[in-house]
Amino acid sequence: MPPPEKLYVYEIHGRLHPPPGLAGADFLGCWREGDYTYLFFSAPKEAEVQGWLAAHPGQGRYSSETVLNYTDWEAGQHLMPIRVAGFYLCPVWDTPAPEPGDLLIRLEPGLAFGSGWHPTTRLCLRLLRRVCQEARPTQVLDLGTGTGVLALAALALGARQVVAVEYNDLAVRAAQRNIRHNAREREILLIQGDARQFAYPAADLALANIHLEVLLDLLQLPDFLDKRRYIFSGLLGTQVEQFRSALAASPLKPVQILDENLWFAVLAEGP
Repeated sequence: MPPPEKLYVYEIHGRLHPPPGLAGADFLGCWREGDYTYLFFSAPKEAEVQGWLAAHPGQGRYSSETVLNYTDWEAGQHLMPIRVAGFYLCPVWDTPAPEPGDLLIRLEPGLAFGSGWHPTTRLCLRLLRRVCQEARPTQVLDLGTGTGVLALAALALGARQVVAVEYNDLAVRAAQRNIRHNAREREILLIQGDARQFAYPAADLALANIHLEVLLDLLQLPDFLDKRRYIFSGLLGTQVEQFRSALAASPLKPVQILDENLWFAVLAEGP
């Protein structure tokens, strides 16, 4: 279905899981960050949220309501089909019109990142195509999968299995839908958890389009440093120099660095 026109976001001081009474058809997901939880709905729910919190003292304290357009959440980008590195990324509510040779991926971005419009997604897709042209990976580990777009792209290029890990509830819900939209339930194992705790699965290729802090931690994990090739992204501006320094201190070797609008992606290979 097309995304909602409006988003209603409720900030709660406290870390909670959305109760069944609130997680109805209008519920879009939740985002926990620090000591706060953000509940997302497609319709106003302020009275219901405050009522539930009042009936369950100790679960959290109501903070605020924010109402915004969905297009503002997507950085002003109107979601439409886009071609990137030979992939044709098409929202599920549009009729796909791929050209000969395009690899079609159907997407429902929801409230996660990975619609194809962000530079890090495009950079990773370009590097993924290079990797698969040189030596097609069989097993792929996708840390910070978001909407699942990179996992789906790896399978479209011939990978057999992907372990996709995502911490954020909003992204997990989007990835689940997109795996179904592309009929890849058997090839993708989707895990909700911290990327650093699931860096050990065997893989020919590891993808990590994620925050710098997590990338630096991954480079310290011996169980992560045994893959053949790596694609790192999520690096903005001068962060790339900090990452390159950490990469130089690791057993991994940089192969190529791409950039777009001050965002960077790094292709590296194992020892």
